[in-house]
Amino acid sequence: MKVEIKKVWRALRPTVKDGFTFNEIKDAVAAAALPVEELGHLQQKSLPAKGASKGELLDALDGLISREPDPDKAIQNLVAAMLEQNSHLETRISDCAQRFGWKLVDGQLRPLDFQIDDAVKDFSEEVKNLLRTAYRRFGEGDYSGAMTAVCSALDAVTNNLYRVHDLGNPNDDSYQQRVSRSFAVLEPAYRDKFNQMTDDSNEVNRLWQNYRGAINQAAYVMGSFRRNASDVHGVSACPPELIRHAIDSGTFIIRSITSETSENLQQDDAPDF
Repeated sequence: MKVEIKKVWRALRPTVKDGFTFNEIKDAVAAAALPVEELGHLQQKSLPAKGASKGELLDALDGLISREPDPDKAIQNLVAAMLEQNSHLETRISDCAQRFGWKLVDGQLRPLDFQIDDAVKDFSEEVKNLLRTAYRRFGEGDYSGAMTAVCSALDAVTNNLYRVHDLGNPNDDSYQQRVSRSFAVLEPAYRDKFNQMTDDSNEVNRLWQNYRGAINQAAYVMGSFRRNASDVHGVSACPPELIRHAIDSGTFIIRSITSETSENLQQDDAPDF
């Protein structure tokens, strides 16, 4: 489901207008590291002098957000700053966000259909922690950082299998080869599971070949994004939707590998984010 955080911000306008004073709005803008000086000409004055209204201030703030290089991230930072300032509004903001497919998690807006605990609830704690970084960065608008994190999580999983099964040095293989070779060692376990579903050996062969092909293709997607859309290998202007698909691909691969791996990742495999 494609959701736009801009819709949440528009819907929050009455809450912001009622729940914050004129100066509190400016303070939140500053706390979100937005150029509050561009709002300096808007001043609230005591009657009978005519000053700017909160409505005019919010109109100007909308313009300021639209001029940011990453408006979505600006909104994320602004909402987080407002919650830090007036935490009693969390329920109102959360209820409003949920109407548009978002929720508040640790003071940050997250898409409802992109929640880490739902996606990886049956993973080991080590893998959960690795993927939480990717999901968190995506939710914060740090898309290249999210790509780096999910690739690092997959690195940790494949490094573990290379070590356990003596597959050699993973750095000698391409990203796609690392995933494919790691998954290949699980063939007996998968065939055993498929045999529990059907006694047709031809169907078992087809299932394995197609599953292995799906993993191989997902690994190519991950490798391409790792080269072109991560912090480490050079950030490109990649649409967030594609980063989301890449994270889904990485989660699919990791789930497929870890579900049949007898040993959990060891702590020394975990990359330092």
